[in-house]
Amino acid sequence: MNLPYSIKEICTILNAPIPEGIQDPAQLVKNVVIDSRSPRVTANTLFVALKGNKQDGHKFIGKFELAGGKFALVSEPVKTSRVHQIVVEDPLRALQLLAKEHRARFKYPVIGITGSNGKTIVKEWIYHLLKNKFSIVRSPKSFNSQIGVALSLLEMSTDNNLAIIEAGIAAPNDMDILEEMIQPSIGVFTGIGDAHGANFESKAQKKEEKFKLFKNVQELIQLEENDQLLGPIPFQDEASIANAKLATKVALSFELPQEELVDKLAQLPKVSMRLEQLKGINNCTLINDAYTADFSALEIALRHLTELAGLKKKVLVLNFSEEQLQNIQPQAIADLIYTASLNEIAFIGSENLLAKARIAGNYFHSVDEFLENPPNYKDAIILFKGSRFNSLEKIVRHYSEKKHITQLEVNLSAMRKNLNVFRSQLKEGVKTLAMVKAQSYGTGLIDSALFLQAEGVNYLGVAYADEGVTLRNAGIKTPIMVMNPEETAFDEMIDFDLEPSIYSTPLLQSLLHHLILRKKTHFPIHLKLDTGMNRLGFKNDAIADLISTLKTQPEVYVKTAFSHLSVSEDIAHKDFTENQIAEFKQMTTQIKEAIGYAFDRHLANSAAILNYPESHFDMVRIGIGMYGLLADKKNQLEDVLSFKTQISQIKELKEGDSVGYGRTFIAKQNTTIGIIPVGYADGLRRSLSEGKWQVIVNNNSAKILGTICMDMCIIDLTGIPSKIGDDVQIFGTENSIFEMAAILETIPYEIIAGISNRVHRVYLD
Repeated sequence: MNLPYSIKEICTILNAPIPEGIQDPAQLVKNVVIDSRSPRVTANTLFVALKGNKQDGHKFIGKFELAGGKFALVSEPVKTSRVHQIVVEDPLRALQLLAKEHRARFKYPVIGITGSNGKTIVKEWIYHLLKNKFSIVRSPKSFNSQIGVALSLLEMSTDNNLAIIEAGIAAPNDMDILEEMIQPSIGVFTGIGDAHGANFESKAQKKEEKFKLFKNVQELIQLEENDQLLGPIPFQDEASIANAKLATKVALSFELPQEELVDKLAQLPKVSMRLEQLKGINNCTLINDAYTADFSALEIALRHLTELAGLKKKVLVLNFSEEQLQNIQPQAIADLIYTASLNEIAFIGSENLLAKARIAGNYFHSVDEFLENPPNYKDAIILFKGSRFNSLEKIVRHYSEKKHITQLEVNLSAMRKNLNVFRSQLKEGVKTLAMVKAQSYGTGLIDSALFLQAEGVNYLGVAYADEGVTLRNAGIKTPIMVMNPEETAFDEMIDFDLEPSIYSTPLLQSLLHHLILRKKTHFPIHLKLDTGMNRLGFKNDAIADLISTLKTQPEVYVKTAFSHLSVSEDIAHKDFTENQIAEFKQMTTQIKEAIGYAFDRHLANSAAILNYPESHFDMVRIGIGMYGLLADKKNQLEDVLSFKTQISQIKELKEGDSVGYGRTFIAKQNTTIGIIPVGYADGLRRSLSEGKWQVIVNNNSAKILGTICMDMCIIDLTGIPSKIGDDVQIFGTENSIFEMAAILETIPYEIIAGISNRVHRVYLD
């Protein structure tokens, strides 16, 4: 951003008083941030203190001040801060009004894009097709929310002559505010998906809400049945073809010459919409964002790097194209890099930007030169940010841990949306405990915990103490509750600040013994109560003895009390669940009155958060719901997990040929087969053999042929356009894990918990 607004102008726009103590109301605000850690923070930055599901921005005004910030937009003045605070009723609405005013000052075309799928890809492909004809400002990544749209519009400047802005909605009436800000002159609709989402009554209502964006457009562009591509594109899947057709229509509306358009369609880039997180060599974590390195995208990625760093060193490998180098301001990059507090930086480009910006680091003229003598990074989190995808990918591969090509993709963006669905059901002040036991349901313990910590959950829940120790060693600071503590691990729990669940008198006495020997007092514990599950926990008849011990032992204090609901997902057992809730309330009230102090109570699991508001109490536990794996809530939640591999080899069978052990499949006709490197040792159950399950290849269903082997299986590719290296989805958005679970007569939890450790976990955000 390079905004031209004075403090006085901003106060006038927002109808707010000029803050007391400002000696020069004409002082300029040049950029706006919502994160006190933003590398953009300077003396000319306005910090917007937003209140949301994760955090209250007012709590971070002190950090903003320490970073050099001078101005903040607040609803509640922080009296201890010297930051000049513009007081408004609602900082989010004030941010939107500022964005609306800023957008109104520009007369060049603004393209507004909305739809259920493909918004970001269509936006980036329109940019690719038109970037040589226009100076374009566009939404960074998928900044399409009530906050993201406002920040995107504030990037508009007189240096541009075209804007492309995404708009996404989560509930009815959201689009009213977005349309008011964007005021698009051209509308682009990418289509409507099958799911209508938690807050919409139907798909039709969702489409109607999205179309509010177009009420004042001069032209609306959407796909028609007879739309054609003008030339080949480097993708085969139906979604990419549809997105390319739509981007083509937009380019033609701007009179892009057909010859130039055909050439650019052949070079459509692979759009890395998400930050890909991989395990690297030497205990490194890699963040692969090697798609675009514009200033806004770099800022977002650096913030993501900081959130995930934990105790690891922060490293940036940055690559700018020659075209980008011409438009980069070295001082702006220097400010961004400096405030990110990086440990090391390597720059790759045709000229040494580090020297121009006076940044210490390693310079390489090309990717090949880098790989001739690559830096030896250890215990680091490395961000790869660049503009030439294939080139930087070589460096990413160099630092990647060489693992199985089969992988479990974890869509952190979808997990975030699911978390917010649950949080939206809670009253203000109700806390969240995220379960990460069993390697976070098979998705990876440390990476999932770092993400959840950044999302502001109040507690993490693990099964055993060793999981908690692993998290502490990875730099996790969030309180950790150990659900199944073992007496032999009490010393570790004390040493690593882990809080045990206490479910019996002998276990409590053992903990007290450890605490007395170590002269510890006031150690936090969580009481596990049995209200009908009949697993671990104090039953009602044991409460009196429990109270007696608690009242006489200063070594411990009760942090929370909790219980488990048996059938909260099944409304047919509503009476049983309501009896559990009532008994839990009675037991915890009895304990609280007897020991003389309050503690938090938590009972609701994922299903209960949505089905039983009366079970929320002071905290809720979110587990499998984070991954969208609640069968009766599929329309409200997003798929997070995708089990994928690639085709290793393709063969032709003649009639009578057989495949695999036992010759359980014999071809009755000429058949094309594909061999894929996934078997029962990876978690693909052998009982899915002989056509009981199918995989997805290029949007086509391919049945499993014969018997699944330990390390591979064979699929039927007859009639399916395919080649070696094509992606294969075992389960995911196109191939439901719920259907797989039904065939296996089990639940999705068991399937994902059974995915082998040799399967590479990849995190996308």
